[in-house]
Amino acid sequence: MKRNGRSKHMRIGFICDLSEQDFKFAAENGFKCVEYNGNVDVEFTKKAQELVGYVKKYGVEFNMIGLFGRNYISDEPGERAHHLADAKTTIDFCQAIGSPLFVTGAGHKENRSLEENCKRAIDVLGELVDYAKPKGVKVALYNCHWGNFAVAPDAWEIIMPALPDLGIKFDPSHTYEDNRDYLVELRDWGHKVYHVHAKGTLIIGGKRFPDPNPGFDQTNWGAVFALLYHHNYQGDVNIEQHAGRWLTDLKYPGLLFSKRYLEQFVL
Repeated sequence: MKRNGRSKHMRIGFICDLSEQDFKFAAENGFKCVEYNGNVDVEFTKKAQELVGYVKKYGVEFNMIGLFGRNYISDEPGERAHHLADAKTTIDFCQAIGSPLFVTGAGHKENRSLEENCKRAIDVLGELVDYAKPKGVKVALYNCHWGNFAVAPDAWEIIMPALPDLGIKFDPSHTYEDNRDYLVELRDWGHKVYHVHAKGTLIIGGKRFPDPNPGFDQTNWGAVFALLYHHNYQGDVNIEQHAGRWLTDLKYPGLLFSKRYLEQFVL
C-alpha cells in the first residue's frame, strides 16, 4: 500500500538477543521487526527453526542479520576462506528465517592503499551479493570500524559504483564520533542506504561518553529522518543499545522510550 507516494511504512525495531523474551516484549509493545548481529562465530545460525517459530508465534519479523568483524581481505587464504564461508552460512540463515538483508563489513585495512583494499573488497562483496541475490537477500556494508576499512565516502566512491546492488547500513553515531558530518553523508549517500541503526552518541569535552539510547543523545534525529524521507528510504530504523545500564536494567524501559521518541518522526 502506498502512503504519500511511499510504498512502505517505516518501522522502528531493535537489536534482539534471539531470546523468546525479546520476541514477547516486541509483540506486546508494538515492535514489528528485530535484527540480530553475530561476531564471534555463526553458531546462532543453528537456531533457524526455533526462530521461525518465534516469528510466527509473535508476529515479529527479522529485517536484518549482521555479521561483524570478518576479515574478507586478509593476506591469509585460510582466514579469507573461513570468513567468506561464515558470511554465506549467515546468508543462508537469512533466507531460512525470512530476513531480507545481510549486513557485514569489507575487511581490515592492514597496510595497503585504499585503492587496493577497495579492489579486494569489491571482489569478495560482489561474490556475496551474487550468492545472496537468488535467495531473496540483499547485502549492505556497515559504516562501523569493526573489521571494516570502508566506513566513509572515500571508500564508497570506489566500491559502490562497481557493485550497484550493494547498499549501506548507516549509523550516524560512527560518523559523528569520527568528526565527520553525518547529515552530509546521509544527504549524499542516502540513496544507497538499505538499513539504519539508531544508536545514541554523546561527545563530552571532546571525548566519547558511553552511548545512551537515542533520544538521550546529541544526534539530530529529526534531520536524519528528513533526509531518509528525501531519499524515499524503504527500510526500517532499528534501535541499538550499546553501553552501560541500557544493556541491563534499562534495556526494556530504554527501548520503550526510544521507540516513542523516534516514532514522532515516522509519517
